[in-house]
Amino acid sequence: MKVVITESKRDRLVIKWLNDNYGDLIPYETSRSPNHIFFMKDDEVIFDYNKKNRDVYISYDKIWTFLESFFGMEYKEIQYLTKEWVGEHYKLRVRTTSSKKHFINITVGEHYNLR
Repeated sequence: MKVVITESKRDRLVIKWLNDNYGDLIPYETSRSPNHIFFMKDDEVIFDYNKKNRDVYISYDKIWTFLESFFGMEYKEIQYLTKEWVGEHYKLRVRTTSSKKHFINITVGEHYNLR
C-alpha cells in the first residue's frame, strides 16, 4: 500500500521527529573550539553551531541520511527544515545548515567536567 502525504504534512512530521528524537540536546562548549557550541545526546555531537558565522553543521549519520532515506527529502529541503528547527527550538540565529560526517572528538570526562 502506498501512502500519499502532502509536503506540508511531511514537514510537520519531520519537525515532530526532530523534536521527539533530538529536542533535548545538551549544549557543550570547550576552549578547544571557542567559536562553537556542540549540541550533544548520549555523548555524541548531533549538531555544531558556529557562533561566529551562525552556520550549523548537522550530523550526517544521525539526522541527514535519515531525512533523505526515510522521508525522501532533497538537500535543500533538509537544509531549510533543519535551519527552521534549530532556530526555533534552540533559539539560535542560523544563517544556514549543512551536513557533517565528523565532529571533534569530545571525551565523556571532558564533556562532564567542562560543562
